[in-house]
Amino acid sequence: MAADDVVDSLTRFGLSEKEALAYVTVLRNGSTTIRVVSEETDISKSYAYDIVDKLAERDLIEIDDHVQPTRLRAIPPSEGIENLVSQLHSVETQLDDLFDSESYEQEKFSIIKSRRTIFRQLGELIDAAESEIVLALPASALDRVEASLRAARERGVFCMLLVTEYDGETPIGESVANVVQTWSAPAPVTLTVDRSDGIVSSADALLNSNSDEYAIYHAEEHIVSSLFDSFIANYWPMGEQVRVSRPEPLPRAFDSFRHAVFEAALHLRDGKRVSVEMDVRPTQSEEPFETVEGTIVDVKQSLVRPFSNEFPTQESFVVETADGSVTVGGSKAFLEDFEAERVTLKSTADA
Repeated sequence: MAADDVVDSLTRFGLSEKEALAYVTVLRNGSTTIRVVSEETDISKSYAYDIVDKLAERDLIEIDDHVQPTRLRAIPPSEGIENLVSQLHSVETQLDDLFDSESYEQEKFSIIKSRRTIFRQLGELIDAAESEIVLALPASALDRVEASLRAARERGVFCMLLVTEYDGETPIGESVANVVQTWSAPAPVTLTVDRSDGIVSSADALLNSNSDEYAIYHAEEHIVSSLFDSFIANYWPMGEQVRVSRPEPLPRAFDSFRHAVFEAALHLRDGKRVSVEMDVRPTQSEEPFETVEGTIVDVKQSLVRPFSNEFPTQESFVVETADGSVTVGGSKAFLEDFEAERVTLKSTADA
């Protein structure tokens, strides 16, 4: 790295340009004097004294004034940089004390123009997922996020994956998603995570580094919900189902209602009886949630084939309870009798 680049880097650590020049001078000479620093940095000798004192205060150099002329020695760079970082951490703690985190709002909308940044944002959102991931992307881009998808599955995150522009040959790992569909046609890149964050872009924005296309990031729940609704209504049905995970052992509690619907569908498909315990309240009401139990007698869904939904985004249970048969949807359900906040599925043997 050229000396000018080193100086620029040091100024980003908080050194002034003259301090950075003086520090580089001491480093380059190993052991030197105030006169040399003054001459090589083109500053007055009196100013040089002030600067080397500041460098010594930052634990970047040592001053030996027991000899004449006074000698300046650089602390080994590995130690000097560690000292700088330690000072920055100290400043960070002080800034955190001043930071009003309650009034801070995370950016809820942004345009991402760089292909590299789009991939990075996709990976970061997948890595941060806690309950569910819904993803559509081209087959040739799958390897860029495959490791993150596997890690999410290992955390118990529910994942739906639509591989578009599929050539019939691109390998798709067994553990990348709970359900995988492929489609030979192109489709928008779509990611929704935990019903809270989403990205949508054209496929060209991922595949062509010179593309003028861009991605849009959203963190508005209603917009992310609309992204999923568009995905499940317009693109998911077009895919060919190529992989489905085995049903999860029961009992199990679910943070994602969608995941619970998926697992219940798998168990019912295998001819098993499934009971459920849920915290529910009447839809479109502000009543408190109450715990109910019953047996799931039907599932309405378009997550895993064979689909059983009556309209594109329907995800619900038909549950036989002590008070009769009721329909239950997830958060903000509006057509079902109840919306559920918490769901635990059990086999009849566990009920």
